[in-house]
Amino acid sequence: MKLFPVTALAVLALGASTVYAQEQNLTNWPSQIGRNVQVGQLMCPIQVQGLNIRDASGNVAASVPLLTDPASVGATTTIGDTLYAVIPPSNANNNQVSVLVMYQSNGTADPSANDEIVGAAQDVLNHNNWSDSSYVLRNINQAGELLPAGTQFWICSSTGYLTLTDSTGVICVAGNPAPTLDPSDPALAALTTTTTTPASSTTTP
Repeated sequence: MKLFPVTALAVLALGASTVYAQEQNLTNWPSQIGRNVQVGQLMCPIQVQGLNIRDASGNVAASVPLLTDPASVGATTTIGDTLYAVIPPSNANNNQVSVLVMYQSNGTADPSANDEIVGAAQDVLNHNNWSDSSYVLRNINQAGELLPAGTQFWICSSTGYLTLTDSTGVICVAGNPAPTLDPSDPALAALTTTTTTPASSTTTP
């Protein structure tokens, strides 16, 4: 019988009982025929701050604040036409869906006056069978906003062609950065333990 070392590392949540995501990858969607498509969904909440573009090595190549033209911060990201978040309905808000515009290639005017996003919002309700729900449509808070688990990310276009892509890497919805941990912190060291676990025997009688 052999013994294999197993290192167990616990994750410490500092100052909060809820785990928040730091990033959520979005589907890279080069120019495709279509008008409305889902490109991601949150598994846990995120305090969204914008987009991070990561290169092939996983390094941040560019950060794009909310409601900002990617080209204005040197990103090579193409969004055509509108990237928006959809917060599902709940009994707590009388089955109301929130549709929050994050980026819009033709400006950040009042989205409720834009036929493209209005039609897309209704399409999302139909797609999810939220027939008994109403929706509120607005721009996301540019300073950041908490999005709950289950939030969907969609891109829409009235031209019949959809684009969400970056020539240098992966597009991620970015939340607050993870806290920097001090490896010499005794609390962190106490969470790391080394144990041994016996391998299952392969000996036959």
